[in-house]
Amino acid sequence: MSKLHIDIAKACLKESEIEACGFVRGSEVIPVKNISDEPETSFAIDARDYLKYSSDVIYHSHPVGDNGFSEQDIVVASNLRLISYVYVVEVDRLERFSPDSGIAVFENVLGR
Repeated sequence: MSKLHIDIAKACLKESEIEACGFVRGSEVIPVKNISDEPETSFAIDARDYLKYSSDVIYHSHPVGDNGFSEQDIVVASNLRLISYVYVVEVDRLERFSPDSGIAVFENVLGR
């Protein structure tokens, strides 16, 4: 497993009660505040954070259940031309979506 994948998973676990979110810039994982009105089931990133970190790679988590990317996650990432990661906490799985190459799945990220 890559260090980046592990770092994303660890950042998500620090906010395990809500959908954690943030950016990836190079090999750096940058957590930001989830400003969603319902952070337990969705995420939103402040536009000022997008401007501040100027990254085309984002991540978020799904703290409950075993579902990966939602249809909305994929539509948003596709429309904004973002690479997106989702960490599925309950099953220790990381998924990566790229508008150019689709979805890649990485199981047992933290080996727990």
